[in-house]
Order: sequence, then C-alpha cells, then structure tokens
Amino acid sequence: MQFLQQIKLRNKIFLLCATLVFLTAIVIQANTWWSANRVNEKLLQEDVSKAKAILSQYLNAQASLLVTASKVLTADFGFKRAVATSDEATIQSALDNHGDRINADVMVLTDMSGRVISSSTEKMSIQTRLDDEAVARLIANPNTVMFATLDKHIYQLMLLPVRAPHIMAYTIVGFEIEQASVTELKNLTGLDISFFQDNEHLLSTSVRLERFDDFRKALAQQKSSWLIFERPAFFSEEMALTSAGNEPVSVMLVSSLAPFYKQFDETLAKNFLLSMLLAIAASLLSILFARSLTEPLKKLGGLAQDYARGQYSKSLELHAGEEVDTLASHFNEMGQQIKLREDKIRYQATHDVLTGLPNSGTVRQLLFEHFSGDTPLILVAFSIHNFRQINDRLGADIADACLQALAERLRTMNEATLFSGRLEGAEFFTVLPADPDGTQVYVVDRFLTELEHAFKVSELTIKLDLHAGVTLYPHDGIQPETMLRRTDIALDLARQNKQRIHYYEDGEDEAHMQRLAMIESLRQVILAGGNDQLFMMYQPKISLDYQEQPKMEALIRWQRDNKHFVSPELFVNLAEEASLIIDLTYWVFENVMSQLQAWHQKGYLIGAAINVSAQDLAHPEFESFVLSCSEKYQVSPSFITLELTERDIMHDEASVVVSLRSLRQAGFSVAIDDYGIGQSSLSKLKGLPVDEIKLDKSFIMNLQQSPKDQLIVCSTIELAHGLGFLVVAEGVENEASLTLLKQMRCDYIQGYYISRPLAAEAVVPWQRDYVNENNLSPS
Repeated sequence: MQFLQQIKLRNKIFLLCATLVFLTAIVIQANTWWSANRVNEKLLQEDVSKAKAILSQYLNAQASLLVTASKVLTADFGFKRAVATSDEATIQSALDNHGDRINADVMVLTDMSGRVISSSTEKMSIQTRLDDEAVARLIANPNTVMFATLDKHIYQLMLLPVRAPHIMAYTIVGFEIEQASVTELKNLTGLDISFFQDNEHLLSTSVRLERFDDFRKALAQQKSSWLIFERPAFFSEEMALTSAGNEPVSVMLVSSLAPFYKQFDETLAKNFLLSMLLAIAASLLSILFARSLTEPLKKLGGLAQDYARGQYSKSLELHAGEEVDTLASHFNEMGQQIKLREDKIRYQATHDVLTGLPNSGTVRQLLFEHFSGDTPLILVAFSIHNFRQINDRLGADIADACLQALAERLRTMNEATLFSGRLEGAEFFTVLPADPDGTQVYVVDRFLTELEHAFKVSELTIKLDLHAGVTLYPHDGIQPETMLRRTDIALDLARQNKQRIHYYEDGEDEAHMQRLAMIESLRQVILAGGNDQLFMMYQPKISLDYQEQPKMEALIRWQRDNKHFVSPELFVNLAEEASLIIDLTYWVFENVMSQLQAWHQKGYLIGAAINVSAQDLAHPEFESFVLSCSEKYQVSPSFITLELTERDIMHDEASVVVSLRSLRQAGFSVAIDDYGIGQSSLSKLKGLPVDEIKLDKSFIMNLQQSPKDQLIVCSTIELAHGLGFLVVAEGVENEASLTLLKQMRCDYIQGYYISRPLAAEAVVPWQRDYVNENNLSPS
C-alpha cells in the first residue's frame, strides 16, 4: 500500500491498464452482447419507423383528399354566391352533394366567428359538437389538416376560407378514421395501433379499454420472465397528431419484444460462467487500485465541500504522489480565487458599476436597517435636470464622468448623510439626519447647494441643475417600499412643476396610484375596442364668407363605467405617458373614417379634423395606416385635416416635417392647433407643410374686451394670410367676437356661439339647418 502511495499517478494508470488486459475477454463478451442489443434495437426502431412512415402515408393520403375536396368546394362559384347571399337551401345542397361525391363524413359552413351556419349531416348541425376552441384553432390554421374527436370518433378536418374576394365564411371538411382503417394499418405495419385522446381510448387493433391509462398499465404489466427478473413484454412509442382541440389526438404503436429476448438469453447463458470468473478477478484488482486513488480524492472532495460552504480559509496537504499533490495545491489556490471573485460579485450585486454607490436594491435594504424607532430622517431623491444636454452636447464619456464626480462628492459628504445610492440613470437617493429644531427645509437646501457647486470634468467646468423630491420619516410613512415610491413621486412632481425641491404631501401617492389605475383602465378600454366608453363628438367649424360647407372637428370623449366623464386633456396626456397614444389615435381614425363614410353615402360631404401627436407622426406605420384607413372607408384624404400643436412640431421637428410633407402630398390638409401659446413663430412656420393655423381660444374668449388680444389676433391673421395660411379662430362664444373676426378677415370660426360639440347623429340635422339658413348648396 505504501508503495502505491509513493508512485506517480501515471504509473498507477499504467498498472491499471496492464490489469485490464486480463479483462479483455469479458469486454469482448460484453461488446458482443452490447452489439447484439444495438442491432436488435436498431431493427426494432426500423420496424417502428416503417410503421410510422406507413401510418403517415395513410394519413397524408387522406389529407391530400381533404385538401383537394376543400379547394373544389370553396372555388365553386355557385357555392360562393350562395354563401354571399345567405341562400341556406343552396348551401345545404352544395354541402350534401359535395360530401356525397368524396364520401366526406363532415361538411360544415361557419361564419367569420366560427358559428356553424350549415352542415351536410344532421349530427354536425349542433354547434356544440365541435367546440369553439377547436373551430378557432381551425380558423387560425387554414389549409392545415387537423384531428378532432366527436363522440369518441376521430376525424381528419381541414378549414378553408370562402372568399369573394374577401373572406365571407369558412368551410370545414373531414373524414372519420374508422376501425376498419386501423385494422388495415395493422396488417400493413405488423404492429398494434391505438388512437387515444388524453385518457380516452378511441380505436385499437388489440385490446381497447375505456381509460387509456389502464391500457398503458396493462402493457406495462405484461412481463417476460428471465431468471429472477421481469422484463417488459412490449415496446411502445407514441406519436402526437396535429389536433384542433386542446387535448391532442395521439397514436401508440406497440411491438412484442419476445423475438429479441430469445437471442439475448442464448448469448448470456453461454458466456455467464466465463464472465463471472473474470469479474471476480477484476473485483480483486479494482479494490487494490481504488483504495490508492479514492483516499486522496475523498479528502479533496471534503475540501470542495468546505469551499461550497464558504470556508475558503481551509487548505489541504497530501502526500499521495506528484500529480495528486499538485492537484491539492491547485485546490487551495482555487479557494482563494473563488473568495476574491465572490467578494467582487457581491460588491457588484450591491453597488452601481459606474459610480460605486449602493444600487436600488441595496438602498431598500439600507432603509430597512435605518427605519427603527421614531428617529426622524429626511429622504431625498434627486436628478440632474440638464443631464440630457450634457450627454447630447458633450458626449457620453463626459456625462458618465459627471455622474462619477457627483458620486464622489456624495462620498465626501458622509458626515452630513447617512448613506447615498444611485437609483437609475441620472437619479440618486440620499438619507439625511433630520434637524432636531425642525428646520428640514434648510437641511435639504444646504445639501443640494453643496452638490450643485461646479465640477471640473476633463478640463471643463460643469454646473449641475438638480430637481429633488423629499419625504420625511416617519411622518410620510414607515415602510421602505412606500417611502421610496413617495420620494420618487415627489421627484416626478418637482420635474413636472420645474421646482428645485418638492416636499411630498398627503394624497399625492394616492393620486399617483389613481393615475396608474386610470392608465390601465384606458389600456383595457382601447384593447376592447372602446367598450362603449370611448365615443366621438363633432364640433362644427364654419367659413365666415358662408360660401363653403361647414367642417367638423372630431373630439374624443371617455365616459367610464361609473358614468363619470374623464377630461380629454387628462386621458390624452396619460395615453402619451403610457405609450397608448398610437392605439388611441388609430381608434379615433377608424371611428371618424367610418362615420364620414356613412355621411358621404347619404350625400352629406362633411370633412373632419383629427388631432394627432408627435408620437403618432414618429411611428413608422402611422402614414401607411392613415392611407389604408382612407382607402378602406373610401374617404378621400381631401376631407381630412390633421391637427397638431406647436409642441408636437417642436418635439422632433425634422422627422415631423418629413411625415407631414408626405401626408400632405397624399392629399391631407395640415393645421397647427392652439397657435400662439407654444414655442414656434410665423417665421419658423413658413417652412412647414401647413395649410392653416388655429388661434388658441385664450386670444378669442375675451376678444371684444381686450385691445391687446385684438392687436395680436389682427396682426397674426394678416401675417398668416401673407404666408398663404388659412386662419381658424377657436373659442368664439359671442356675436361681438364674431363681428371683430369678420372685420379682421378671419377665414373660419369655431366655438359655442356656433355650436357645442355634437353627437354623430345630430351632425346631419345641424348641417342641413345651416345649409338652408345660408342658402348653400347641399353638396
């Protein structure tokens, strides 16, 4: 034994290999047995594969017949005309005749929603026989052969749409797989075949049980005895079929293993005695070699377990040969390296990589540790207001250096703070001890003032502008999650209101949660297609020369389930914040275009203005959607005016201009809404693809009483006309304002003096009255 411990591991391996020479005989025997087993397995797999191929060919042949039959039926002009005219007798006759020609067991016509319209057989006339989910899956996979069960009978089904040229309905054609077919397949494949669905045994060439699990158990219980062992008597393989229902239809192929066992038994009987003798010799040698190898390895395994428990200070010295001793040395070194890496990973998991400050998860943990008792604390979440400008103008490297410099300044203020961390982006978080005298405003102001001192970054002097949200513990809450959320809400309000510091006030959290709830409610309403809560109102816009037909501005309204109306300004802003504005705008276009089509078909050629946002114009599919919507409802783009605000233009002027020019070339008109309260000017607007500007109602509401508003409106109209723009005045609520606007040669007016927003059904009567009163042509 001592000798074995002193020699090298390679010598041990050499000695083991020499010993294995004596075991060649048993290896050869084992290889013979293994080879025979592999050959038999291969033969068995080939038999099963052939059976699968035959089964697939049979099913494919049926499928080909289904495809041909379905295409012939759906291509029949008389059948399509009967479907289009809902001629039930002709449809029934076509289904019966076609089903008889191809011996189909199922011939069904459904509407677009999957409801059965007509059937060639009485047993398929009840819709519940083919469940909604199965029909829906067939509709989702047209031209695809699928399997379904009806009253424990298996059918091959295929659905094809009936087009003329659009889809009007769907036909379902199918054949039943019968017992005779299964028996024929057994004769072809030589294997037993069973069809089943979930736990229901449908068809079988052998024993058929009601529960398929019972059939599986029966197969498993059939054993072939060998000495004192029991072996499976059958080999089975299952194959799933493409199913229309939730529970797939499957096929099990069963083959007897008795012929294969016979060869195994004969080979084992001949070589058993020789194998036993060689095994005894091998065991004696293995004991000797294993002991010399496993003892050192066992100790190394114990060391690995210590490392797994985090006990990296332990080490191991072995005297079991050069290779094993070297391995032990590497184990010891590995423990030290793992410890270093774990320390690094632990640090990275709890700290922000860029700044080295605690990350948001660590901030929450630190809050748990500091929230104890009634000791007051000040929680400050602050962000860099001008960080985007720094990043865009000076580059990402300078922006990152600013964050690092700010983090370093926070670290130098440890005496004034309890801890600081980075939440995300340019947002940071700090906990300050409260002033016992109660002057918390001074504490926060002093803290921010020190942070805002100019930085020296890459030879550049940078001054940061900060927004801060502040909460007080325990006054504003005692739970870390609650306090973090409320501090973040205060920061958001500081940014929205352009405040340097905003202190959290009672109710702001609830208001924030209500906004989130309202956003989710709006999302669900849009997904539900309006859900009878969203609807459109139309406010007339008339020409002051009374020579043109009045136009309408489409105004969306939201009346929630509680019958309360939500301000359009509020929920449109929420839609923009939650990236729902695209879906909302699409809903508006669909409804307005559909309404315009209805009016035009009645002879009232009414135009409409639709409000769009910068997010809409920036969407890559917006232009194609608008054009397809116009084509879908057969409404000329000349009847549509796209209204957007100055703020939307300034959001991304370059891309907005490109989109507007393309839409204007397609025939749409473009108007600037709420003109006069944004950031644009007529000098900037002269280069934009704009047809009209709408003066904000703040200039019109008190026009007759404000000489300054009169001067602004008059000069704006004159300049706009000089630049080729039409001018619309919003908010006209009295005759005096109307008279002044006529004198100033305003083109169009809109407001309560003309009409309040009208429901869609009230537009035509109002239009008719207006046309009659002003002796206009009705079209």
